[in-house]
Amino acid sequence: MPVVVLPDVPVPPALTARIAQLVGTVLFRHPSGRPWIAGTADGRRVVSARTGDLDIVAIGTTMTVDDDDLARLAAGHSSVVELDTLAAGLAEGDVLVFARQHGRLRSQAPPLLTKSLCWAVVDGVHLVADEQATLRDLAGLRPDPAVVASRLTNAEISHPFGLNSIWAGVRPAGPGQWLDSRQDRPPVPVTWWRPPEPDGSLEDLVGRLHDDIAAALRLRTWAHQTVSADLSGGLDSTTLNFFLAGIGRKAHTLFLETADMANNDHIWAGRAASELDTEHRVVPYADLVPYLLDERTCTVETCPEGPSMANTAVGAVPLVLRAMADTDTSLHLNGHAGDALFGPVSTMLWSLMRSGERGRLRRTWRLRLLNRYRLGTTVRMLASNNSYREDLLRIAGHTFDGRDEDITSWARWVTLPNAHPALTETAREHLRRAAADAARDEPAPLAADRTSHQILQYLVAHGNAVRRMNQAATPGAGVLFDSPYLDRRIVETSLALRIGDRAHQRPPKPLLAAARPAAMSLDYFTRTDKGDYTAETFHQHKALKPLLHDLFANGSALEEMGLVSAERIVRAASEFTVSGTSYADLDNIVFAERWLRSVHGT
Repeated sequence: MPVVVLPDVPVPPALTARIAQLVGTVLFRHPSGRPWIAGTADGRRVVSARTGDLDIVAIGTTMTVDDDDLARLAAGHSSVVELDTLAAGLAEGDVLVFARQHGRLRSQAPPLLTKSLCWAVVDGVHLVADEQATLRDLAGLRPDPAVVASRLTNAEISHPFGLNSIWAGVRPAGPGQWLDSRQDRPPVPVTWWRPPEPDGSLEDLVGRLHDDIAAALRLRTWAHQTVSADLSGGLDSTTLNFFLAGIGRKAHTLFLETADMANNDHIWAGRAASELDTEHRVVPYADLVPYLLDERTCTVETCPEGPSMANTAVGAVPLVLRAMADTDTSLHLNGHAGDALFGPVSTMLWSLMRSGERGRLRRTWRLRLLNRYRLGTTVRMLASNNSYREDLLRIAGHTFDGRDEDITSWARWVTLPNAHPALTETAREHLRRAAADAARDEPAPLAADRTSHQILQYLVAHGNAVRRMNQAATPGAGVLFDSPYLDRRIVETSLALRIGDRAHQRPPKPLLAAARPAAMSLDYFTRTDKGDYTAETFHQHKALKPLLHDLFANGSALEEMGLVSAERIVRAASEFTVSGTSYADLDNIVFAERWLRSVHGT
């Protein structure tokens, strides 16, 4: 359901007509009679309340309040700026919160962007929408070449590149921000949520995390009679399914089976499904490839926010819908974001050394030996003290001829984007200019602590993926995709863990292991045969290789934009790489080419 928020200003009749055609009817009006919120319900709940001159509206399925509940919550509030606590309790999953008072508007989405809000100027009016494609269609916008260039790399994993809209003129709100709109002024992002200080002990946070996960699942499942979930055999999805059972919900579970006989994830997934007595479905991972090859995958219709690091997840959406079609599920859950929240990240050693933890030098030395890091590179990494802005300026002056693969780069706020050799100097200049623009206004990281900042960067990427999976779902399928680990409460509890306890990864993901349901054995966390999916990267590239030749043998849309050398791409398709990283880069270029052609076609 697209939603558009209009300020209390005169709107050209032609724009009013386009909004009605593309979005739907006016749901709420300003006291002046002008439209405030336009859209269609499409099965979502719409609740509203008024207290004094303050109007509040919430739209979404992940919501347990009705009009009377919202009125009680709103009582005593008199301004849109006073609604942080109230809105935080509502804006989760897919819920959007809007408020207005004396011409001032508040528009707020969930903090980790599982739904997001953005704005653009259309016919002189500053419009806020929950879909970038809505603003694209209303304003007739075209792709931004600089953002297209960044999507040919992994820049999206780093802040602020992960927030940039592919549509020129669209400006999204960031994590933990609401948009402050006033009549004819441009909306201003206001940060209402910041991560906690990482100063809590594992013992203090275990019970809180257990309760947070249970609460996040209750919130997401209460309105759904039937639910399904990934059960990959990994820690995150397995723990999630045990928590589902703990709140009395039995999910239909899905496992994508690799052809690699050395991968034992199927054993652990099967064990969990048996212990939980779920209706468990096993689908060969190879079945995903035809969906990736399908010409409808990663087009402007299925990927309205453009190609991205979520390409494979988006491509898997129709596979999941097919596998679960006869279950009548209306909610499919996954364990995305668990690795970032609970596992090790590359900045961890740097943060540990700079902390006040007792024995931090001895533990850092032990971790270095255990992972066989070279002494010189480890010392240089630990000694680095670059700022967030300095890392952006480093990218602004880089040639992108190498990758940040050495340990010396692990403590950086922003990593160097991986640029495939086929990217032209024009594409590289777009990357440099984007970094320089971001560095110009004394930018702030997502958190003062480097490890918290890095985790939040990954969470934004996962929020983007959830949002884009829902955009790719077949209209009318009636299935919502969600990642419960992106619930604000879970994120806050995880980020509050002090670095000394986070770095102690025995067992892996120690906070999650300690908070697991009583019915879940610690065996799942102490297993030594974690599955590897590198083989799937090679198999996927092999399947896409003929498509590379078809798309680039005679020029390409990306080449016409000046971003790639088609000849270099065709040549690279036959080159061998040990790690598969270059293959993944080429696959992303394939999706970007297909997407750009679909834009030109429309």
